[in-house]
Amino acid sequence: MTRRCLIFAHFNRENGLEPGVLDTLNWYRPQVARLILVSTSPFSPEDKARLDAVCDDVLERENTGYDFGSWKAGLALAGPLEGFDEVVLANDSVVGPLAPADGLLDRVSALSCDVCGLVANWERGWHIQSWYVCYKRPAFQSEAFARFWESVGPCDSKLDLIGRYEVGMTEAMRDAGLSLGALYEPPPEMPRLRRMAIWLRNLSLRDRRRSIENLRILWHLKTLNPTHFLWPDLVRNGIPFIKRELIASNPHCLNVERVFARYPQLRRLA
Repeated sequence: MTRRCLIFAHFNRENGLEPGVLDTLNWYRPQVARLILVSTSPFSPEDKARLDAVCDDVLERENTGYDFGSWKAGLALAGPLEGFDEVVLANDSVVGPLAPADGLLDRVSALSCDVCGLVANWERGWHIQSWYVCYKRPAFQSEAFARFWESVGPCDSKLDLIGRYEVGMTEAMRDAGLSLGALYEPPPEMPRLRRMAIWLRNLSLRDRRRSIENLRILWHLKTLNPTHFLWPDLVRNGIPFIKRELIASNPHCLNVERVFARYPQLRRLA
């Protein structure tokens, strides 16, 4: 078995342990040698007891630095990493797996890259989406890895964080000569015909205003976030995770009823 140290960043605006997180942690547990949860949301004693039964370490910290601040704190808590083959950084911005995902982490491990993800994205330049990133030995033992995490500090906004750290991590690792890849990589440009197919797939005659807004967004966005627009493709490729943002706030006016039709248990998160 590949010895993985997985650090899971958690945040809940309402505090406590939201639905689905414990299920995700329980799915990760048998696949990792050490499971560390770092949260910026206080837990009740009951939630803490449930987490202690699954995780090796549960660290609560101040809400600064978003998930990258939590991963930095988790790496400090983990200490020397020589005993691991991989260091995985994940978070609760997705729910799942919502279908069998046997061998998924091993598929990532099998990629011939030093830094691997589940999903890549072309927004703001090609990068690995930060909700699951696997660093193999050449990466987590590199000076570039140490320098990058030493540089992580507070951010002014989520957009600032994406540019400095999500995209910045990919750039820092690549500049150091490390190879990067992901199980699912969308095309850099989405043809108009494919955009129209996505729109037709999300069309609803009962919700014409939303459908018109979705068409406007599809026509004007330069690149498309695969975890929003292409979630059926991810599922078909054996990555059955759904972005929380898609079902909770639906920023691109997609037809989320299609998600709920396939996964009715997610309606509680809307």
